[in-house]
Amino acid sequence: MNNNSFDFFIGIDVSKDFFNYSVIDSNLNFIKDGKLDMDYSGFNEIKNIIKQFDNSIVCLESTGIYHINLLSFIITFKKDICLVNPSLIKQFSKSISLRNTKTDKIDANIIAKFIAKHHSHINLFSLSNMDELVITARTRQSIAQDIAKIKTKLKQIMIIAFPELLHHYNIFTKSFLNLLIHFPTAKHFKKANYKKINSILNQLPNKGRKNNIIANDIIKLAKKSISSASELTATNVIYLVKHLMFLNEQLEEITKIFTEKVNDSKKDDIDIIKSIKGISDTTAAHFMCEIKDIDRFENKNKLIAFCGTDPSVKQSGSSIYGRSRISKKGSKSLRRTVYLMAMGVIRCNIFFKAYYDKKRKEGFCHRKAMIALCNKLLRVIFALLKKREHFSIEKYCNFMDCINKVA
Repeated sequence: MNNNSFDFFIGIDVSKDFFNYSVIDSNLNFIKDGKLDMDYSGFNEIKNIIKQFDNSIVCLESTGIYHINLLSFIITFKKDICLVNPSLIKQFSKSISLRNTKTDKIDANIIAKFIAKHHSHINLFSLSNMDELVITARTRQSIAQDIAKIKTKLKQIMIIAFPELLHHYNIFTKSFLNLLIHFPTAKHFKKANYKKINSILNQLPNKGRKNNIIANDIIKLAKKSISSASELTATNVIYLVKHLMFLNEQLEEITKIFTEKVNDSKKDDIDIIKSIKGISDTTAAHFMCEIKDIDRFENKNKLIAFCGTDPSVKQSGSSIYGRSRISKKGSKSLRRTVYLMAMGVIRCNIFFKAYYDKKRKEGFCHRKAMIALCNKLLRVIFALLKKREHFSIEKYCNFMDCINKVA
């Protein structure tokens, strides 16, 4: 936390091509504001402006990626600088005005007022290589999401092109995708050369007699297929398959680079998280990219709130409502990563599987049980990283009464 007192507060609202700044004093009196371009000239101008105000603190609102270059520049000459979550600024804006007026100029002034009121509770920003890795992590997530969408589209079109193949085999292996480029529909398989199919299938890990049987079976399925696909359908299949193969290659490349880079700077943390059976290199790396450092969080509840899986409670007088939903005010990317981690541990880890089953027995639906599991996982990871310990199931429950003792 920042316990310094300041005479001036500078709020900066960042957009893609420009940014607005606003300077106020400790009594919230307006001093100066303006608009500058997001370029070399604009950066030098804001540097000169900031240096005019001794004993000041600068505050930027997190904007995904647009703030990164400006923030990285300012921190080279200014140590008192912080980056805040947009949801905090939004809540603060509502608390000081009932008007719904919103401009970049007004937003910069609100950011300045926010930091003037709350600077003692906000951590100062420190630049690290993790910030660039966050962009890489989210690029990787975006590619993975695109792959999932393409797979869905390919499944849908295969219902027309060759539904029987979809029902009997995993068409998303490299060899099967390559097979669909050569034979995109059941009609193409009917005319297929047996040896050609077999040579493509031999790229699968299991070679030999098994693939001979598969090749024969596929031709038999094609001859009895109900498909009515045209050449246009075949074109669509080929396009989607090639697109999917390209995305798979990109995902493989960026995952390798990403995990190596995160391991270079956070290997000990990654190893601690991976000690929980069911958590992979990739999800552990994504997790560390999002949180950056466990010491940023005073307690486990702060980590859960940052993830946005804390309960959303609304209160009016003595009435409390809205407990059934999570706040979603934290990092969406972290929330997605933690959910993937939870899916992994529920399959591979007896302790977390028992906890999920316990919640289901208490009447939780699957979604609520998974959120409870996510929060349980976050609490355990928080404790492990703080204590610098690896996960040991014996420390949390005995094998004989695991299901009864998880809480």
